[in-house]
Amino acid sequence: MNNFYHIIDNFISEKDSQDLITFFDKNDHLCSDSEERHKHRNLHYESIKDKKIKGLLDYYCLKNIIFIDHFFKAKTKLWNKMRLCRWKEGDSMALHLDKNIDYYYSSLLYLNDEYEGGELLFNTEVMKMKKFSCIIFESDIHIHGVKKILKHKRYTIPSWYQKINE
Repeated sequence: MNNFYHIIDNFISEKDSQDLITFFDKNDHLCSDSEERHKHRNLHYESIKDKKIKGLLDYYCLKNIIFIDHFFKAKTKLWNKMRLCRWKEGDSMALHLDKNIDYYYSSLLYLNDEYEGGELLFNTEVMKMKKFSCIIFESDIHIHGVKKILKHKRYTIPSWYQKINE
């Protein structure tokens, strides 16, 4: 581990991961986003009516908070509800910062790794994340992106966290 990010292997169970992927594939007609380029790949919490799926997202949000608070010695809460994200062949994301005055930590939870391309570009590293793993990092100081998906689909859950003033 380093001081810039933390990777937690086996963060999500195989069953929960498969349930979330199956739900996404059966409900991709619910995809939306305020940004056109993300519209086809984001299934927002507010669009999900299934209590089991919402419960899974809530559970993994709380689990994220525990790890973020521990590793970064902070007290945090979720900034915006979690979403399911499916990246199709040809999708990518340019290098960027998760820069927002309202949140300080970012998390990417990987539901699968059976795709080609789609590596996480993180600062100067190229990382092929393992399925069921989670990476957490400080939002506004680490440049990251996603290399082009070459084959199959990549499923993730991105989320962001605010500091709580004590």
